[in-house]
Amino acid sequence: MQVFVENTSGAERRVTVQVPGNEIEEKINAKLREIGKTVRIKGFRPGRVPATVVKQRFGQQARQEVVNEVVQQNLQQAIQDENIRPASRPRLEDEPKNNDVGNLEFSALIDVYPDIDTLDVSAMEIERPDTEVTQDDVDEMLATLRTQRISWEKVERNAKEGDQVLIEYAAETKEGRVPAEGTQRLAIIMGESGFDELEKAIAGIAPDEEKNVKLTFPEDFREAELAGKKAKVDVQVVSVSEGNTPEVDEEFIKSFGVEEGTQEAFETEIRGNLERELKQATNTFLKTQLIDQLVKATPDLEVPEGVVRQEAASMAAQMIQSQGQQVDPELVQKLVEPFMEQAGQRVRAGLLMGELAHQNSIRIDSNKVREAIELAASTYEDPAEVVQLYYSNQQLMQQVESSVLEEQVVDWVMENAKVAPKEMKFQEVITAASNRT
Repeated sequence: MQVFVENTSGAERRVTVQVPGNEIEEKINAKLREIGKTVRIKGFRPGRVPATVVKQRFGQQARQEVVNEVVQQNLQQAIQDENIRPASRPRLEDEPKNNDVGNLEFSALIDVYPDIDTLDVSAMEIERPDTEVTQDDVDEMLATLRTQRISWEKVERNAKEGDQVLIEYAAETKEGRVPAEGTQRLAIIMGESGFDELEKAIAGIAPDEEKNVKLTFPEDFREAELAGKKAKVDVQVVSVSEGNTPEVDEEFIKSFGVEEGTQEAFETEIRGNLERELKQATNTFLKTQLIDQLVKATPDLEVPEGVVRQEAASMAAQMIQSQGQQVDPELVQKLVEPFMEQAGQRVRAGLLMGELAHQNSIRIDSNKVREAIELAASTYEDPAEVVQLYYSNQQLMQQVESSVLEEQVVDWVMENAKVAPKEMKFQEVITAASNRT
């Protein structure tokens, strides 16, 4: 076997392999002898079929099987001998064929992990949030939980701030009527919709009353045909409902799974959840700073296109699933391109974090993996069953292990970089982290 390696880019190699023709013929003949031992052909006893007949009937099949086996075995051997680190599955450029001297020749393109110089974090300056969960944070979350449980009761009066209003509307723009026929329904909370013009108009319309008003729709309005446009709008108030915020009593508390039913126990539960959320957000905040600086330190780093495309396809599939649609491979491929840039950023970040772990011998801590799984399972009714699910699902385990390794890398960097505390409020940390995920 002869191997030729060509650097087509920093993250791709072309591997060309030549296998002696006589070696191929020997394997084909051996394959035909195996077939001849068991094949049944009318007019011949089993095992007594002439070699010429076997070759005539099965020669092409035997050749194809041998070529497939030779390509797979020799390509893997070439990758190992040349110390190539594949980042994705090799792709054959063309069908294997015999060259001018009768040898079998084939070429494969291989996405490879790039060679990365030593990553020095000692000079990195990273801000660590100096934050703790306060009673105000607990009170705010308690208020949010009460708001989520508001019950609505219809009232016969004009809407005011805080009311839930259901309207029907039809708009006339320069481009035409929206919708083309009938009306659209929209429910808003007065004072929270962000559409001040509409709220002002609604406040002057009694239930079951209809008016025509002129409105300028917000740029982010849900109807693309109306977003940012001026229109004459027929608006009818279908109903006005007044909200009743529940009291924090024993029934309310127990509805969140706090069996003690006391406000003290409830606030302890809320504080624990907020502290876990803060820990996760802090780690994300630190990790994004680290990744930003790693990317800045390696501006010429090329990432394997095949890996980026796989990540983009995964992101497209997740989007399709989140919309309640069935994942169709053809649809996924059509949606890949818009995700390529973001996928490239993710892959680049993953490579750099993995390389930082490799260069500093940071290994996955199985105890931390177990803790992460148990923490995730604790929010379910049967935690033991969820833990078992994680350990029996390789994909779930890989996700947890990857997350844990990144946390370990961040912890290591915090011990070796220049870290300065930064006073931040709880919500500031949560917002900063959510903007980078």
